[in-house]
Amino acid sequence: MTFYFPYIHILNLKEKEKEQALLELGEIGRKKEAIMVEHRSLEQKRNLFLQQAETRKGTASIADIQQRNEYLTYINQQMSQLEEQINLIDKEMANKKLDLLDKQKDEKTWNHLREKAFEKYVQKQKKIEQDLMDEIATIRHFHQRLSI
Repeated sequence: MTFYFPYIHILNLKEKEKEQALLELGEIGRKKEAIMVEHRSLEQKRNLFLQQAETRKGTASIADIQQRNEYLTYINQQMSQLEEQINLIDKEMANKKLDLLDKQKDEKTWNHLREKAFEKYVQKQKKIEQDLMDEIATIRHFHQRLSI
């Protein structure tokens, strides 16, 4: 007789849910990293632009100054939007981490139940084996007494 855990389908489902939560968390992490790379790129553009503007400061017309200010405003707005996206992603990551923790707890609970069921199965098998050994010993003892 082999061990059969009657709730194996639930355990398998919990394992798949945990794996899915891990994948989702990884996807959100990659998304955050891409946005952070874009943010750093904009920051570098802004710094480079400010350095170039500093070197050409003496010969700038009013139109050039307005255009530079508009460009800086545009870059700053883009950076602000990316920062907002990063904050939203951080909140989403926190929620996904909590979800992952819940799924890990569920999986652990079902694994624990399976282990307990297996321990009961092993104990039952040992008892059956011991009962058989006792029966064999009783029969042997009975046969020995008859042969005397």
